[in-house]
Amino acid sequence: MKQECKNSPGALDLRDWLRCVQDIGELTELEGVHWDKEMGSLTQLVHEQILDAPPALLFSRIPGYPDNFRTLYGMLSSPKRLAMTLGISDPGNHRLDLLRAFRKKLNSVQLIPPQAVTHGPVLENIVRGEKVDVLKFPVPKHHENDPARFIGTGCAVILKHPDQELYNVGTYRSMVYNEREIGLEMNPGNDGGKIQRLYLERNQPMPVVICVGQHPLFYFVGATPQPRPEFEVAGGLIGAPVDVIRGPTTGLPIPACAEIALEGFVHPQKIKPEGPFGEWMGYYASEIVDRPYVTVETILHRDDPILTCSAQHTPPDETYLLHALGNSAKVWTDLEALGVRGIQGVWQIEGGSGKKFLVLSIEQAFEGHARQVLHAAAASRGALFGGKWIVVVDTDIDPTNVIEVMWALSSRVNALDDMDFVRVAPTGSIIDPLTGQYHNTRILVDATVPYARKIAGTFPKAVKVSDDLKRSLMNRWGDLFNRPSSTKG
Repeated sequence: MKQECKNSPGALDLRDWLRCVQDIGELTELEGVHWDKEMGSLTQLVHEQILDAPPALLFSRIPGYPDNFRTLYGMLSSPKRLAMTLGISDPGNHRLDLLRAFRKKLNSVQLIPPQAVTHGPVLENIVRGEKVDVLKFPVPKHHENDPARFIGTGCAVILKHPDQELYNVGTYRSMVYNEREIGLEMNPGNDGGKIQRLYLERNQPMPVVICVGQHPLFYFVGATPQPRPEFEVAGGLIGAPVDVIRGPTTGLPIPACAEIALEGFVHPQKIKPEGPFGEWMGYYASEIVDRPYVTVETILHRDDPILTCSAQHTPPDETYLLHALGNSAKVWTDLEALGVRGIQGVWQIEGGSGKKFLVLSIEQAFEGHARQVLHAAAASRGALFGGKWIVVVDTDIDPTNVIEVMWALSSRVNALDDMDFVRVAPTGSIIDPLTGQYHNTRILVDATVPYARKIAGTFPKAVKVSDDLKRSLMNRWGDLFNRPSSTKG
């Protein structure tokens, strides 16, 4: 008998979310697409060609699997879906509006611990022991050159600190070795990696739950590092405690309305070669490394389960927007905490995969202001790991608009006069494809009008339509911009 989640505000049911996505016209359902390379590659093509708001893609009738076993890609790759997931009712029509609304909500959120419940749809099917087979689900081979199928991509990995009642939710990839053994790639420097190290150093098995089908909010808080417990942040964002059940094998908290949850253990001294995988920066850049892996003891899943996936590839991919939002918010917050003034906008633009090309707009207040912002931003949480370019522009440049940013770079930068460098800057857990090391050189670019010329008014005036004339023209001929454009083959 199917169980429903609708009665509890903390249920966070993926199926309710999908109905809302369908209502706003951003869900595309596709039948007959194969798990072997086709689903991931089709998702890549959609995100490369529909830049503003690519749809969420729900695949059904997957060859070789029951018709009612489905996969979902592109959960959070549009501003509307991301705002809806975060409980932001009116984010406006601009990505900076979404960022401002997200920062306002996050800064005022009250942490709400999860609440334990005894029933939930995730308990509709419980598979244990020798009957466990993770390939009962249509696990994709996401990219043509991946060495295996990866079940954990758009997922939520749940761990517990061995000494404290502290739970961590993260997003880590899981490569499938066989029916019961799957990988768990974690950077030793992040929260999940630190927890794993504590267990392994004590020669203790680490319990783990890998949700590979869940409401996108759990994916968001896991994929964007939080300074506070992820379950409590999720509860604060929805204004209610998240409903969780205790895993029958691990005792770890599992979202009660999760689609699929894998319970198991990482055992000390047991390792397998892991990787590579088509990663967020658009390369197969990670090495093949012997890593600890998970032995799956129990599978919990709903009837008609939905496997949630995330195909990372050359930008822009489906993770770009959530990473851009999270990292931009962290940079802006850190700069405010340092007392850096004049920040008008912050954004990680598309070509940098949400982490590697940071643009900040400022209202210049003094000579050297732009350089101060550049170096402070380079040390901030949203740019410290993995970044490459940091650019500061004036307020007449929209930091989310690639063309405007390139115009500023082309007309307001005089080579080395306006560039600084931070050498041996850390890249985090991913090897830089250019250096082959876990570090690179950060490039800081002052693309603002020289302050002395700005104050003196001697810098050339830009050829732009004034706000008053723009309003007048749009009121009279705005329909012109709603017509489909013609294309030539």
